[in-house]
Amino acid sequence: MDETERILLKEKPCQALLAILELDHAYASLISKKIDSTFAHTLRILSQLEQAGLVSSRSAGRVRYVELTGPGRRAAEALRMLREAIEDAAEMKRRIKRIHELIDAAENAPGDRELLLGPLRRDLALLRSISDMSEIDLLESRIRRIISRST
Repeated sequence: MDETERILLKEKPCQALLAILELDHAYASLISKKIDSTFAHTLRILSQLEQAGLVSSRSAGRVRYVELTGPGRRAAEALRMLREAIEDAAEMKRRIKRIHELIDAAENAPGDRELLLGPLRRDLALLRSISDMSEIDLLESRIRRIISRST
């Protein structure tokens, strides 16, 4: 594993790349605040990123601006996509957990279970369109079983 890979496996350097990507005119103290790091630590991170060829810096008066290089932009965009994928997976897990809870509640509820479970079928169809998780099959099977018992 080379030094650039080691840098990108740490939280603060990744956050710094993402901050530079998101900021119009990035400079060390602004990046430091955005990633909740000390100014000295941020300077070390920026120096490592510059040595790795992921960022470049230029002085304008007393301010030293930091910009992503081509490889740095690609790395930052890949990190952003990775972060979004992780957030999407967490959201999917949260939604599936909530559907489990609602199915559990509907299983013992009085009245027309099909009315209670119908919206959940729609939610599962939506989840299936964005994921191919086998857990969705399990949930659909539970809903069918509950509805068939109530009729």
